Amino acid sequence: MTDTIAAGAVPVPVTTKVGRGQLRVFLGATPGSGKTFAMLREAHDRRSQGEDVVVGYVETHGRKLTEQAIGNLEVVPRLQVEYHGRLMDEMDLDAVLARHPQVTLVDELAHTNVPGVRHAKRYEDVEEILAAGIDVITTVNVQHLESVKDLAEHITGIPVRETLPDSVLDNADEIQFIDISPEALRKRMRHGNIYAPEKIDTALANFFRPGNLAALREIALRLVAQTVGRARGAIRPSPQSVLVAVSGSQSSGTLIRRASRLARRFGGFCTVLVVRSRNDAGTEPGRTKSQQLAELLQCGFLEREGKVVDNVIAVAQELGVQHVVVGQSSHPGVRSRLHRGLVDRLISELPDVSVHVIARPALQRGGTLTNSDQRPDSDTLLRALHASASRSGLRVYLGYARGCGTTVAMLDEANRRHQRGTDVVVAAVKTDGRSRCELAVGDLEMLGGPNSPARDGVVDVDALLRRNPEVACLDDLAGVDTKGRPITESVPLLLRAGMMLIATLHLTDLRSTVEGMGAMLGPRPEHIVEDEFLDDVTELEIVDITPSLLDERLRRGEIVPASEAAQARARAFRPEVLASLRELAFRILAEHTDRRLVAYMRDRGIEAPWEVKPRVMLCVPPRPGMDDVIASTAALAARLDGKMTAVTVRDRKRSEQEMQLLGTYAALTHQADGTFVTLYENDPASALTHYARKILATEIVVTRGRGRRGTLRRLIQLLTDVDIHVLATPHKEAARAERS
Repeated sequence: MTDTIAAGAVPVPVTTKVGRGQLRVFLGATPGSGKTFAMLREAHDRRSQGEDVVVGYVETHGRKLTEQAIGNLEVVPRLQVEYHGRLMDEMDLDAVLARHPQVTLVDELAHTNVPGVRHAKRYEDVEEILAAGIDVITTVNVQHLESVKDLAEHITGIPVRETLPDSVLDNADEIQFIDISPEALRKRMRHGNIYAPEKIDTALANFFRPGNLAALREIALRLVAQTVGRARGAIRPSPQSVLVAVSGSQSSGTLIRRASRLARRFGGFCTVLVVRSRNDAGTEPGRTKSQQLAELLQCGFLEREGKVVDNVIAVAQELGVQHVVVGQSSHPGVRSRLHRGLVDRLISELPDVSVHVIARPALQRGGTLTNSDQRPDSDTLLRALHASASRSGLRVYLGYARGCGTTVAMLDEANRRHQRGTDVVVAAVKTDGRSRCELAVGDLEMLGGPNSPARDGVVDVDALLRRNPEVACLDDLAGVDTKGRPITESVPLLLRAGMMLIATLHLTDLRSTVEGMGAMLGPRPEHIVEDEFLDDVTELEIVDITPSLLDERLRRGEIVPASEAAQARARAFRPEVLASLRELAFRILAEHTDRRLVAYMRDRGIEAPWEVKPRVMLCVPPRPGMDDVIASTAALAARLDGKMTAVTVRDRKRSEQEMQLLGTYAALTHQADGTFVTLYENDPASALTHYARKILATEIVVTRGRGRRGTLRRLIQLLTDVDIHVLATPHKEAARAERS
């Protein structure tokens, strides 16, 4: 591709738009997910509808499919800047502004520009384009968000060198997630669609390991779900603010990001406090970096002089925060004892504040996967997870509403497999005359011919078993076979026959959605898919589309006939219903991804938890008054998008009263959708530590009390990679739970 305006491009009259442009972001979990391709496809769609669209900057990375996808779109010539004796290409911001299209494409939003151009970062270029009244469509991967940089680095063991503030995504008008399962991405890698052949093996064995891909995907899914929830105006509990105390050293960045993520989950404000003393004169560069990071994360920043604990207590009371975050000491001896004194005083003197002691990372081998000898072979794990993945498996495209494009996505994949020589049969498809679906069918073989039941979305299971293709397409898993039985009942039989099944499923046909949203969705579906069916799905991908674009398809008659559009918009296609369904779809997919990620970690013997999904473990002593604590901790876990496990330790024979209390607490825990566990050990701290590792807990919640200080100190000493959360006094926690 040459960076010139495409030959034959028709000049479009320049029309100046009044006001700020709209920012639309294609977000992916990893490189190679298809963000740029999706952006270019939308650009062609917009131009076909008469919009003035130009390519400001698209990075093809030498991928032929991406170069072909640019097609005849008008491309603004790049700016060449000399840097260290080499000419480097950058987006020509002034040329884009002078051309002033309606829409411009700007790839790789987190990119750092070569020194010498007007802005240091590409997102700053985009801000100037938006201010000029030009709409921008852009792409970014989740690991480039400043708040999750440390998390991505911990999981992958690979530095993230380019970031952008979370506020850029917060201020985006629309975010569309481009999903791909880890298995599919690794296959795409092997086919040479992402990196050059000589780089494939290295990439598969490093960044593109299945666990990395699953973890980054889950982070992205939960982030988008939270964003969608905020955007739709969901009822949220009262915001809770966070104060994080750091030393100002070079290592403070991780603690600041952790506190920032906590504040975002609680909908509150985060303040970074650095306490100066005569002994930290050498930490000025670190302090400056802490202040810069606080600004990037939109946190407050304070500096105080004097004793650390006195200042932390004073500032916490002054700001009225609900949470104080401190780090674990990684130093033995006197400094460790001083740190324990800090935690003790915070607990004693801030009774109405939750205290979070952020864990130090494990130093022993195998605590993380950053050691090269702990990395699995690039293919061994994938074969272990899906021994017959090349031949059989169930791959499902999930849509949160009709019209998301699941059928087209399924058929597009079928065509790609067919072109590579795979034996593919369409066993059931229902196009309803939609042109995009009809085109997507192409020359794929239809089971039983063009006039067969397969054309009406009905599967002839016996005929499919006789035909026994390598890959079979099943459109709409809520459909039936030729004998009137649900398709889902035949899926195990087809898998045992050795087929790879590519299918579609709509969230509105899932039992939990039908039962939960009821009349909001309109008439009850004739056939419902049980939620447990998802446990048997090998690969689940969401076909995401923003509600506004879905509404456009509805208005154009692409989903239901024009005569039915008004009724659809009054029910299942109401904006608030679509937003709720979309958020729910992200959460369901995140849970599915998490189950597979946990299986991966267990298979590899990984005990150090990854902060992907919060796993809250509450320590429950057999004493009265824990009812409110259980309720508040369950509310905390739900707010963090996680679940609670309540644990009690029996170190001696319990009295009848204690047994009754524990029975009551177990019932309360189960009512809150949590798990209650009894451990039989003489050493509570040791037992809790071992169990926390077993369930991959990310934080242990404990209550206050002088009699439990010894256990708390031992937990802090024993635990690595698991945070300690000391709750505020019970009456405060109960009040927060009621507001939640």
